[in-house]
Amino acid sequence: MAIRLANMAHHTLLNSHLFKLQQNLFDSQMSVATEKKTQDYMGIPDQSGRVVQLEHLAAQSQRFIDNNEVVDLRLQSTDIALVGVEDTIRNMYDMISDYGAGERRDAEQVEQVQKFAYQALRDIQGFLNETVAGRYLFSGSRTAQRSVDLGLGKDIAEFQEKWNGDTLKYPESRDAHIAEFGVSADFDFTLGGTGNNQYMEIDISSYAAADYSNFTVGADIELSDTANDGRWTVTAVDTTTGYIRVARKDFTDETSSDTFTIKKGSDRDTIISDSMTYSGNTITAASGAGTFNDIEIPATLEIASGSGNNNMTVTISSVSADGSSLTVEQKTATAGTNDTGTITMADYYGGDQMEIQHRIDKNRTIDLDTNALNPAFDKAIRGLAIIAQGEFGSAGGLDQNTGRTEDALWLLDSALDFPTDGTPPYGTEETDSIEQLRFNGAFARQQIKSSIEREEDMIGYLLNNVSNIEDVDMLEATTGLMDIERALQASYQVLSRTQKLNLSQYL
Repeated sequence: MAIRLANMAHHTLLNSHLFKLQQNLFDSQMSVATEKKTQDYMGIPDQSGRVVQLEHLAAQSQRFIDNNEVVDLRLQSTDIALVGVEDTIRNMYDMISDYGAGERRDAEQVEQVQKFAYQALRDIQGFLNETVAGRYLFSGSRTAQRSVDLGLGKDIAEFQEKWNGDTLKYPESRDAHIAEFGVSADFDFTLGGTGNNQYMEIDISSYAAADYSNFTVGADIELSDTANDGRWTVTAVDTTTGYIRVARKDFTDETSSDTFTIKKGSDRDTIISDSMTYSGNTITAASGAGTFNDIEIPATLEIASGSGNNNMTVTISSVSADGSSLTVEQKTATAGTNDTGTITMADYYGGDQMEIQHRIDKNRTIDLDTNALNPAFDKAIRGLAIIAQGEFGSAGGLDQNTGRTEDALWLLDSALDFPTDGTPPYGTEETDSIEQLRFNGAFARQQIKSSIEREEDMIGYLLNNVSNIEDVDMLEATTGLMDIERALQASYQVLSRTQKLNLSQYL
């Protein structure tokens, strides 16, 4: 039998075959190790497009899951804040109810319920300014903007100085509470009214009568750069003639035979009849020294004027050392025309009212529209603020305005859940409540939970289909690996034998 002597071409062909077997061995080892037919899409050319599409759908479902989990965290944090607000309102409702059932003019009871109402406002402000990952929860789409600033000041004394409950009352209606507006123009100021119904009328030069609808009775406005700078409470809005009126209290300088009734809390009223001389905010009794001794300030002074010019209720802020005169708090105004300045109204809310939608899957969205301007929070804030305003003993104090108790209870009850028994104290109110907000949040979380579960099921289904295409039959792959190993061993043996052949052996 003739045996051909290996030449260079034969040797090269044999090495090429070995390299190919080595590559096949490597691919087979990778398939067994990874349980995949191939490590790239070129290895499955007929199915690569389908695999890419299935993997894209799985990645999309995972993005929905990730986004839903982030939003679910915010909703959970929102609910925790709502529970805090709810507990605060409920505790204050019980406390105000207890106060209302007792002696409403008792100094200790009044000061305690006002102190806790003020602290409750602070607590609610804190809850409504909650953040998650630096995003405010109750600011609408302005997530970087602080949700609420109630202007509480550093303590209750500063709050009561701002809102004395008399000439400056905390806004009682929702429209007045959330009014936000500003105008710069020439103003005409006219003074009118008598006693407790005195007013300053403001005419805006650039306004038509209908434009005054921007203002709301009970709203707090601030005048600047005018002869009447400061904060004022709107008492009337006329859109027919065209003007607004704000509250003032200003004595007529005169001497008159008057009767004073001085009140403070549950103390016995002090009644003094004398000839009184009015000069600015000072009243001097004709009887001289000792007339006003033993008056504890602040106190409320009800004046029955003999001339009829000064029939009003004011706050006594100080008594002269000899007890011959009183100093009272006034809200004075100056008449004038073409006074250039600015009127501004600002609410407590720092966010916006943009309705936010979150897509929970490819075909569904949910609304995330809970913000700090919601009527539930507005009612709670107003209910607590009308209790906290006005220093004890003053004309605007709670002891002199005990009817505020029922008003506050209705607002707090309505803030907790709706409908509420009885008649709204300040006109028709919106129906939103903390109960409804929590229900809406729970429903949204349930939708997110079910969406996450569906997307997880979808990912499982998609990846199972990908596996059916990409995964190898381990028995088949292992058998193939062993066949390649045997073929490679045989090839090495042939290579080894040909390398030992030489001419002398051949001859």
